[in-house]
Amino acid sequence: MRRRILFAVIVLLFIIPIFAGCTGSKGVQEGVTQGREVAPDFSWQTLEGEIVHLSNLKGKVVLLDFWAIRCVPCRSTIPHVEAIHNKYKDRGVVVIGINMDAASRRKAVAEFIKENGMTYFVISDANGNVASLYGVTSIPRFFLVDKDGNIASMKIGNIPDLEELITSEIDKLLEE
Repeated sequence: MRRRILFAVIVLLFIIPIFAGCTGSKGVQEGVTQGREVAPDFSWQTLEGEIVHLSNLKGKVVLLDFWAIRCVPCRSTIPHVEAIHNKYKDRGVVVIGINMDAASRRKAVAEFIKENGMTYFVISDANGNVASLYGVTSIPRFFLVDKDGNIASMKIGNIPDLEELITSEIDKLLEE
């Protein structure tokens, strides 16, 4: 009997992270929050060499997706993030994938992006600076930034109906 209980506990310890997200989860905050904090600003360089700041995107709704190729739940959310990007790319919504893999994995990340048909912006956060600004301790983690540059909501993990939840919130933010 004790062996069965021990076995069940061990199995749960390995299964729960698959559904909650890599490196743990503190839960999910649902909906658009009203007491909004300013989204920490960061910058990245485009393939054309242009430096872009998150703050340059005021007037647009922004979806930030923190992920890594080593994270199984992250991998399963990518088709949903791509669908969101395709649905809203011409409606004032910018999707930014923030990849947290080590710089030494740059080639593997580029191959992964191509193989998975990711057409939204993907930037590298190999040093974890952007993740630190946002307090990211587990992935996948999603932030919606409103048109004024404030964090409207945050989601953690591979949530059932993730795409529907985020699109519903984007629709509300576009109406503001």
